[in-house]
Amino acid sequence: MIVLLAGLGLGTLAHAATAPPHEPELDGMQLSVDEHLLSDAPDHNYAGGGAISASGSFARHDGLDTVLGAIDRFTLGYEDRATELTPPWHALAVGMLVFTPRNLRRSRAIPGERPYASLVFASTARRYLERDHAVSYQSDLMFGMLGLAAVGQFQNALHRLTQSQRAYGWGQQISAGGEPTAGYSLSRAALLAGEPRGAHRYDLHWTAAASVGTITEGSLALALRWGRIESPWWANAPEQNLYVQETHPLPPPLPRGAPPELFVLLGVRLTARLYNAFLEGQFRHSAVRYSFGDLNPLLGDAWAGFEFRTHHLAIRYLIRWESPELRSGTGAHSFFWGNVEITVPLGG
Repeated sequence: MIVLLAGLGLGTLAHAATAPPHEPELDGMQLSVDEHLLSDAPDHNYAGGGAISASGSFARHDGLDTVLGAIDRFTLGYEDRATELTPPWHALAVGMLVFTPRNLRRSRAIPGERPYASLVFASTARRYLERDHAVSYQSDLMFGMLGLAAVGQFQNALHRLTQSQRAYGWGQQISAGGEPTAGYSLSRAALLAGEPRGAHRYDLHWTAAASVGTITEGSLALALRWGRIESPWWANAPEQNLYVQETHPLPPPLPRGAPPELFVLLGVRLTARLYNAFLEGQFRHSAVRYSFGDLNPLLGDAWAGFEFRTHHLAIRYLIRWESPELRSGTGAHSFFWGNVEITVPLGG
C-alpha cells in the first residue's frame, strides 16, 4: 500500500495540453448500470448495481464535496500545488450495489458461499489535471448504508418483473438491519503512449490508485483505447471503478464540428486488497463473514468493450471479469458482469 501510494507521485510522459473548458453549472447526467444479465452471466457474486450521477460546478456546494476538498488538501497537497494543478471538476452520484450467493433458494446462512451484501450510497468526486495535462488525479468520497432490507425487496421486485429466481436469504446479509459505512479513494493516471493525429488514434495510460474504508486496497492498471477518438486521454478511466460506486466527472464536450467518437477499450488491473466489508463485515453481527486469511489478497481483473459518443449522447458497454476473492468453498470462483453507461452532456 505504501509503495502504491508513493507511486501516485511518480513522473510521467510529457503530453501536449489544451486548455480545458470552463466547468458549467451542470455539465451533464449519467446513468451507470452493472448487471449480470448484460454479460449473460449467472445471477450471483456481484449481482449488480446502479448509479445516477451529475457533473458540474453545482457539486461544489454540497457537504460531501466540502469534506472531500479538505481530505484532498491533505493527501494531494492541493493548496501547495495550486499553480501546478487546474481547478477541479466535480460530480455527485447516488446508487446501490447488490451481492448474492450462488444458491438463492436457501433462506439460511450458507458457509463457504459469498454472503448477501448491499450498499446504498451517495458519493462525490473531483478530477484535477496537471497544467501540461500529462497527469490527472481523481478523488472520490462515499458515504452509505450497508445491510438495508429494502435492497433485497427491490431486487426481488426486479426478479418478479424478469421472471427470475427470487432471493430468499436477504435476512442473512452483511450488517443486516443497517450500518453506516464510508470510503475514500485517490488515483493518479499518466499517459504512456498515444497517437494524437489521424482518423484512427490510440492512447495507453497507467493508473496507480488506493482506497480506504468500505474497501481498502491499492492497485495498478493499464488502459488502452483505439479508434475514432476526439476526447482527451484523461477522460477515459474505466479502471477507476470500484464496482459501480466510484463517481467520475464527465469528459469535456467534443470540439465544435468534431465527428462522433467510436473506439474500443481494453484494460487490466492488479489489486492488493486489505479489507472488503462486503465479505468481512464491519462492527454489526453478520451471519456469514470471512477473515482476511479466508480471502485472496491479490486480485486481477480485466475489461473490454466500446464507446460511442456524439455531442448529445454517449453510450459505453464493457464486459468485466474479476478473479476469485474467496480462497476456498463454493464461492471461490471468478465472475463476469456487464456495464452500461449512458451519458447526456448538457454543458457543451
